[in-house]
Amino acid sequence: MIPCTEFIPAYSELFAFIEKKHGRDEVEKFWQYLFEPDGKGIPLINFLEKEGIRGCYSYWSGTLNEEAADFSLYLNEKAGWFMIEMRRCPSKGRLLELKEKIGLVPYPDYCLHCFHYRSAIEKAGLKYAYDFTRTDRAACGVLITDPKIFDGKLIIDENTLVMSKNASDNEYFHRDFHSSMNMGVDYLFTRFGEEEVREYLRTYAENAMRPELERIRYGGLDALEETVKGIYEKEEAPDAVKTRKSEKTLSVRIAYCPAVKHLKETGRRVSPCFSLTTDCVFERLAEEAGMKFENLFYDENTGEAKYLFALK
Repeated sequence: MIPCTEFIPAYSELFAFIEKKHGRDEVEKFWQYLFEPDGKGIPLINFLEKEGIRGCYSYWSGTLNEEAADFSLYLNEKAGWFMIEMRRCPSKGRLLELKEKIGLVPYPDYCLHCFHYRSAIEKAGLKYAYDFTRTDRAACGVLITDPKIFDGKLIIDENTLVMSKNASDNEYFHRDFHSSMNMGVDYLFTRFGEEEVREYLRTYAENAMRPELERIRYGGLDALEETVKGIYEKEEAPDAVKTRKSEKTLSVRIAYCPAVKHLKETGRRVSPCFSLTTDCVFERLAEEAGMKFENLFYDENTGEAKYLFALK
């Protein structure tokens, strides 16, 4: 499992992997798949169908607070407009920080995936305009309007609902990132096969987990155990993992997978290859410790599992 807190570099690496293997047009196809307004993936359409343009406010006020963004939202239902002022996007901001800290290069067109929210917006009969002129500073904006009402004027008055938050106001913890991770590996699996899923996940581990790999390279079994436990601590599920260490082995028991639990609770279909997000990452970590990784047991319904790391 890749923690939801580590999803953004995994997302960026997935875009880069798809383009390298299959070209830029395939990235666009993937984005269209992710944002398909069928209620199964990114849930904006569910809010719009229930609430109209107010659904924009309901959806983004939830996700942007969970992502600890620095933003302002404006909704004026009477005048038919909704606007996001993103002063610091947590996703692009995180990628810029990782570039500086560990040299991870963000996918060049990373921010453009958000343009595909348009599929849900258009399905709801609304119009949109995106501002991508400041993405180099992790800032952007979007204006969504109801053409039946909007007269072209943006006026903040007594009918305008405003929410303004700083990044420090919230904890960065957005569990629904697991849905996009699940959809990402399923897309690769369905279109290109299991080996491409494995190759992508190993690439992610090598590029985005450089600090963890370095610690394991020098710290061996102790560092490996710390990294495994840390994955579930980041997921706020330390109760899900138990480890037992000897001189030559590390046994890991997973009571449940927080990602699988979230996917099930939100009515998502779990990809048949979702367990590879654990297997492939753990295999790469094991290599750095001079060990072999083995998946002894895995329950697809709960993510309950038994893993073994053993010295070669």
